[in-house]
Amino acid sequence: MKNLKMLCLPFLLTSCVQFSALVDRKTHGENPYVEPPFYSQYLNTSSPLDAQIQDRVARLRETPKSATLHNELGSLLVRKGFPKDAEREFFRAVSNDDEFFPAWYNLGLIREARGDFGGASRALRRTLSLKPGHAAAHFQLGLLEEKKGNTDRAIEHYAKAYSINHSLLNVRVNPRVLDSKLIDRSLLYLYPTQHTRQSLQFQPAPAGYVARSVETVSPESPAEAIVTPTPSSTDPAVQTPAPTPGQAAPPPPPTLTAPPAPPPMALPPSGPGRQGSSPN
Repeated sequence: MKNLKMLCLPFLLTSCVQFSALVDRKTHGENPYVEPPFYSQYLNTSSPLDAQIQDRVARLRETPKSATLHNELGSLLVRKGFPKDAEREFFRAVSNDDEFFPAWYNLGLIREARGDFGGASRALRRTLSLKPGHAAAHFQLGLLEEKKGNTDRAIEHYAKAYSINHSLLNVRVNPRVLDSKLIDRSLLYLYPTQHTRQSLQFQPAPAGYVARSVETVSPESPAEAIVTPTPSSTDPAVQTPAPTPGQAAPPPPPTLTAPPAPPPMALPPSGPGRQGSSPN
């Protein structure tokens, strides 16, 4: 059931984003930056922050569908003190690019700051569906689950966050670590896996080790060098079939005999004239 909810969540969020984007276009038009936004009257060109805000607004007037510019303008408006306008910019960013996870994360943060915990949880889960290893999103979800009293889920998110990015335990890096009362339990939950991983000591090859030679496979003989084996004497194809009942047996094969030896050659008769005489 939990997996089914996780699968349906992106489709539900997409539908909600599309509907809200339609309402936003009807309210503010296709290009809401043709006219200066409400907060423009509070900007001072001598302020570097205000100058950056004006720059992003001018660039969005030219390219109103840039998710990156919407996200940057939202972050600047948070620093200026306009959280509601910042939330609108983060929402416009994900409306133009549903897979732009930084804007989803920022949208979750601003919704949590404004007390919209349900909307913050949906945005942060969408962040994790796009980037599962987002440690900060796991930590923020842990805070939300802890506030709702879901201790086990909170500890699980905290443990995942610390395993991915251990610096989240540093108060200088992550001041909100002080808002949680489950840090010790999260570390105990993480300890078995982390301790096992850190205690593994893999060994290299010992000094002087010589690798065993691998036996080479003999090359295959060419086709002309392959001799076809003769059929075995027990092969039925070369045996004489047995006679059928009532049929005379075939004559036995002729027996090969050796030819007779030739007669010995007669020596010529010896006469008196053929006897050797000694010289006088």
